[in-house]
Amino acid sequence: MTSPILLDRRVRSVLSAFAIALAAVLIASTGTHYLSFLKNLETIAGDIRLAALQRPEPQSQDIVVAAITESTLSRFAYRSPVDRAFLADMLEALDKKQPRAIGIDLLFDQPTEIAKDDRLRATLRAMKTPVFVSYSNDPAVVDEDQRAYLDDFVPPEMRAAATLLTDPFDGTVRWTYGGENRVGEPMGFPRRALKAIGRETKRENVEMAWRPRPDAETLPFPMFPVDALTLLPDAWTKDKVVLIGAVLSITDRHRTPLAIVRAGDDGNMPGVLVQAQGVSQLLEGRKHPRMGLFSSLLIDLAAAAIGVGIGFIGRAVPVKIGLGAGVVAAMWICGLLGFRYGLPFVPLVAPTFALAAALWMTDILVGRVERKQRQFVQGAFGRYVSPEVVKQLMDDPSILQVTGSRREATFIFTDIAGFTTLSEALSPERLSEVLNDYLDGACKIVLDHEGTIDKFIGDAIMSIFNAPLDQPDHAARAVRCALELDAYAEAFRIRCNAEGVPIGVTRIGVHCGDSIIGNFGSTQRMDFTALGDTVNTAARTEGVNKYFGTRICCTQSVVDKAPSQSFRPVGDVVLKGKIEAVTLYNPVSAAEVNSGLLADYLAAYGVMATGDPRALSAFRELEKAHVKDPLALFHISRLESGIVGPRIVMDDK
Repeated sequence: MTSPILLDRRVRSVLSAFAIALAAVLIASTGTHYLSFLKNLETIAGDIRLAALQRPEPQSQDIVVAAITESTLSRFAYRSPVDRAFLADMLEALDKKQPRAIGIDLLFDQPTEIAKDDRLRATLRAMKTPVFVSYSNDPAVVDEDQRAYLDDFVPPEMRAAATLLTDPFDGTVRWTYGGENRVGEPMGFPRRALKAIGRETKRENVEMAWRPRPDAETLPFPMFPVDALTLLPDAWTKDKVVLIGAVLSITDRHRTPLAIVRAGDDGNMPGVLVQAQGVSQLLEGRKHPRMGLFSSLLIDLAAAAIGVGIGFIGRAVPVKIGLGAGVVAAMWICGLLGFRYGLPFVPLVAPTFALAAALWMTDILVGRVERKQRQFVQGAFGRYVSPEVVKQLMDDPSILQVTGSRREATFIFTDIAGFTTLSEALSPERLSEVLNDYLDGACKIVLDHEGTIDKFIGDAIMSIFNAPLDQPDHAARAVRCALELDAYAEAFRIRCNAEGVPIGVTRIGVHCGDSIIGNFGSTQRMDFTALGDTVNTAARTEGVNKYFGTRICCTQSVVDKAPSQSFRPVGDVVLKGKIEAVTLYNPVSAAEVNSGLLADYLAAYGVMATGDPRALSAFRELEKAHVKDPLALFHISRLESGIVGPRIVMDDK
């Protein structure tokens, strides 16, 4: 069952992650909308796709461009305005070919030769084919006299606003002009073209959806020199929208999004071709491939979520930055190249910004949490585990379970015999001095073996091995620690006794098993400790030493996990409150092995284990060879009272 504390922490983590993701999306959306450099970067990414990665489309079958070229102008005495008698002839010839509509992207804002002007004016009004002509009443384009002449020359029903809408950042044409924004201004050129063929359109500026070339050599629209129109087959212009305009190398050129990677007519496009793009878009109902707002926000949110995920992984900052950069690179590659294969204009800058913002904010949050974790580790473990362990925990606090978890561990309990008597015999100051001196030495030994000091209970010490860090050799490590503690405590006792301090022997119990280990307590105070029957068994293992006369007792579970350590069995002991017997052992030092104690003891114990009455004499012989061996004396006492066999039932702790 998940603990409420852990569940609450998980909920807070999820809510924090969600809040960071939303904040990152808000920052990215706002930034790319209001910060020009970000907005323009997104625009450039879009232009690259339009210029280099659009899928080819067949040449338009609805629009034909009649181009006024340098060759055309070379026929006349003057270049500008275009000879109006020539235009009248071309219009009359084109009218007979029955096009669907004719658009003239020339501004008739000043007189030329009176007869030729009158001829063209009359021709425009006599045309059977719907005709529309570029017009402007913008004071920045025409003065009052030019406007008056233009109003007289072009009837209101033929007027089409020639305005091209450009991006203030780079002067690139990006929208078709809806028109009718000033008093007396007609609808935009592309809208007027559709009205000429009987189709109504909304009064709005529409983002340009640029029609791509079929191939590198072919234009999106058929284009012929205007002076060659009379020679063309009628079928080439019949039922087509024919647009007449100048295609010159210097004048009437406009930057398009294609200019970012292309030069020439694509990069700086003649006005009539720009208008052809707008007419084509409205005629075919094409829309710019840009994603809608909702879809874009979802992508921003997904990128922010990835940033949060990277921020929460337990890795160094350079690794997180590397992962984030890798995701961003993959996103840009897929977004750019994917357009070639049918993806819409996937936003790139805003998701990049969202991912970076989310990663940054998450890293700040994680850093704050990690600092708290390090402070907690330092406060909770700094005095109770070795500096090496503290460093590992501080380097990676995720190792530490914040709540309790079941794990195997080995426990050492130590206790000084007769401590109550000692307390009564010494002054508080002297008692404190002796106890602190004793505990300092004992704790150093535990920490040297990388054990964790769980708690002090007066003179007693509870230590844990295999927590909070994993220690595969925890049982063997604990036994080595116990032997060193025993040697230290005996030396300390002898020294104190010589100084008149009646400190008793230190008894040590070692037991291995599963328990619940972690942080327990309230929100105001928490302690790292262990809970469960294994802990109780370890404490009782220490307590039974006084009955055997030993100073260290270990359980079978410890012996099983310390194969290189020598032990001698104490007996099959049924601890108070237990039903099952626990085989207890006394670890043997190298000196005791060398003295022959272990071999002699095992021989005598083997005789007793079989119920052989010769066990008593065997242990007496052992005691003679190894004077005052506590286990020999213990078994002699039992055997003399008639108790045979290794089973020992404890009536006390």
